Parts: sequence; structure tokens; C-alpha cells
Amino acid sequence: MSGDGATIILSFQPNHFKLFLSKKSSLLVINAKCINGAKNRIKSKNAALVHIRHPKDVLSKMASSLLLQSADSLQDMKKGCKVEADTTKKIVVRARANIERNRKGDRLIECIDVLCVQEDGDATYLPVDNDDEEYCEYITGKTYENPISLKVERSKIFAEWIIDTYGKELLCRGTGVLDVAGGNGETCRHLVAKGIPVTLLDPNPRCGSNPGFTIIPHPLNCDGSDLTSRNDNIGNIVRNCSFICGLHPDQATEPIVSLAERLNVKFAILPCCVMPSLFPHRVQRKHGDPVRSYSAFCQYLLDMAPEKEEFLVDHLPFVGRNKVIYRAPS
Repeated sequence: MSGDGATIILSFQPNHFKLFLSKKSSLLVINAKCINGAKNRIKSKNAALVHIRHPKDVLSKMASSLLLQSADSLQDMKKGCKVEADTTKKIVVRARANIERNRKGDRLIECIDVLCVQEDGDATYLPVDNDDEEYCEYITGKTYENPISLKVERSKIFAEWIIDTYGKELLCRGTGVLDVAGGNGETCRHLVAKGIPVTLLDPNPRCGSNPGFTIIPHPLNCDGSDLTSRNDNIGNIVRNCSFICGLHPDQATEPIVSLAERLNVKFAILPCCVMPSLFPHRVQRKHGDPVRSYSAFCQYLLDMAPEKEEFLVDHLPFVGRNKVIYRAPS
């Protein structure tokens, strides 16, 4: 994770800030204390100046949400005066990994995105999107105490995201959702609880004998032709599914995209393991190098989009591999 394009996710407790508004480029400068830092860049409790650049109206709303409310604070903020922030709040940002210092020695955090402003007591929101396995715990701090970071919560968050993104009407068409390499069936259970028909496709299902959804104990290979060509219930379920998903589906990640394209259905996947030794055929479209890193694998999957179509990217609020690559709902 080095170089000009690298990013990190940090959280800060604001102390005070100053708002610079203009028609062309507006800037919010927050004097803050780091809460969750990044290895070799900034530690917890380090002071920093957080620079956020957004359109005027967006920055005004953001600054107002951080403001320590008092009789004169709002007017002072609009005048460009330094004002106190509500220190019970926390701001989570995606920033450039290259952290520089000014002449006074202050760390300068150049933000790319503001992920959220949290109230006191909110569950920690620290998505991790890192390049290689060695950085899989790039975010420091006590994230293990946060229930949203527990592995069991990932399936629930993913299922809710699927429903919010695609809607029940689409998901309930045909034979419903095909969850590939879902293992213990947690994603399936959360979808079934919302009234959505689901089938788990996994060669080694670990969800008991009466899980409440259909199980196909087979792997998904290549583009799934071996399954869709079958003249039985398995073939019918796979051919007529309305949506395909995979939460860290490992070897089945690329086949999910291939099957979705062949059936012309929507899909959403959270890539995880790259496994370059198992898939030496994967090369990056841009320069032909082997796909060996997580970021290269994600780009490889995005490049699988058909001509005149672009796959989309989102991030889910849990620690770990949380990048979703998906087909647009419409």
C-alpha cells in the first residue's frame, strides 16, 4: 500500500475547525485527534489537520453536524471563524496514504471521501479495503469490541444490502436467489427471513439438515454450464435464478460473474482470496501482468463487464474484505 494512489481509512475526534467557503473550491479544516490510525502513518491519539474539500453546500451541512451548538457558533462558522467542535462525535474518512506535514510539524490529512459522521455510542464503521494480505488488519484500534466487525454479522449486513439495492420484487422472480459458496447458510437465512426464496450452491454445505432453504451440494465451475445443462431440478433452479451472490466465495468468485453474464442476471460478490497459483490464466487487461494482489483481482473482475456495461463498486460496514462488486440494479 504505497504510492500516490494508495488510500487509508482513518477516524478522528474533532476539536475545532474552520470553514472556508467559495464558489469554486470550499475547504473544511478540522483540528482533530486520531482515534483509529494506520500502520507506519499515523497512530491513535496523534494530532492532525484534516482537510476536506467538497462543494459549498455539502461542506456547510457537514460542518453544521460537527458543530458544538451555542448561540453564536453557527454565525461564527459562516464568517470563517475558528469554532469548537462537538468532541462526542467522530468523523471517518478515506484519505491519501501519503501523509505530509506543514512547517509547524502538523500532520496533514487529505481526504478523498467522508464515510460518515458518528454520534457518541454508534458502532464503529471502519471498512477495510487494502491491497495485499499483509495489510488485512490495516485499521488499528479496538475494532474487535465492535459487534459490527464480528464475522457472524457480515452475512446479515450483506443480505440487507442486497435487499436495499435490488428490491424484493426482482429477488423473488423465477427460482429466486442463488447463494454460491455460502457455507453455513447465514446469508440464505437472512434472505429467507425477509420472504425471499434462496438456494445455497456449495459443495460442502454446513447448515444442518433442515435449514429452511434449498441446498445444491455442488461446486460452481467456469460459467456453470455443467449445472444449467442438466434436465433436472438442479438445472431448473440454476437456469431460472433471478440473482447470484457470493460472500467471500474464493474459487467460485470468477465463475459467479461468468454465470451471471451468461444467464443475463444481476449479481453481487465480495471478493476475498486471490489464489494466483490456482488461476495462472488471470492477467490484468491494462498491462498483461499476472493477477496476484487483491486490488488487481478486483480490477480483473470489473474488467469482465460486457461491452457498453460497467460493473459497480460499494463497501459494506464491517472489518475485512468489504468491497462489493455488483451489476447495476437497472
